[in-house]
Amino acid sequence: MNPKTVLLLVLILTVLFSGCTDIYGEKTSKEFTEFSLDSSPVKYVSVKGVELGYREFGSGEPLVLIMGFGGTMDTWNTTFVWELAQDYRVITFDNRGVGYSSDSGENYSLELFASDTAGLLEALEIPKANVFGTSMGASIAQELAINYPEKVDKLIFSSAVYSVNAPEARLLKSMLESFAGNSGMSPPIRKQADANLRWNGTYERLPEIRNKTLLLVGTEDEYTPPGISLAMAERIPEAEVIVFEGGKHSGERYFPEEYSEAALNFLKKRT
Repeated sequence: MNPKTVLLLVLILTVLFSGCTDIYGEKTSKEFTEFSLDSSPVKYVSVKGVELGYREFGSGEPLVLIMGFGGTMDTWNTTFVWELAQDYRVITFDNRGVGYSSDSGENYSLELFASDTAGLLEALEIPKANVFGTSMGASIAQELAINYPEKVDKLIFSSAVYSVNAPEARLLKSMLESFAGNSGMSPPIRKQADANLRWNGTYERLPEIRNKTLLLVGTEDEYTPPGISLAMAERIPEAEVIVFEGGKHSGERYFPEEYSEAALNFLKKRT
């Protein structure tokens, strides 16, 4: 057993739950009851031939949330965003072609999405940001950290994969193939699926990620099982893993308070 593996065994934390909790929790404060994802107006920036729609919540150090496959910024869990926004300037946005963001007709790639994210930071005059990516958003965040390291501070990957060709990701790949080949799906969703299938992955490049990195995954994640996150953490120099018992894919949707607490503890840790 190599030293990195020994370190991982120390860092892995299994959080026990008896099942899926109410995703809206039991928040009763006036601030929370008045909070909604559309309480912040949609703003736009021009990036690489498209208009990206984004929203901002809270204040403090910037924390960019990158949405996963087929999602928009309005599909983040409300409790999750609210919790993060108590301490950080949370920026959500739509990837090109979905939600409030326009499309240029260019073929999609995860590298292009990462370039869009870097362009968003430039347009907002943010030199460096913490980044949380979920599912496909975690793949985009990997490309962002590797190709634009100067723009990324701490990284959090939820339900990450280093390649859709990973042996444990067979169900994910099958799902993407079904979307890519379905003429009934909207063109942007088919293009997103195709971009994931054409992605060369990051397995060989993961050691290039020098950022402090937290990987979050659930034991019931059928698309990106925990073994993938553990394999990634072994190759990322400064990585921690938290495994949530009973958590499903993109677990912040199901355990928003637990995921936000884990994220905040990681982001605030100074060493």
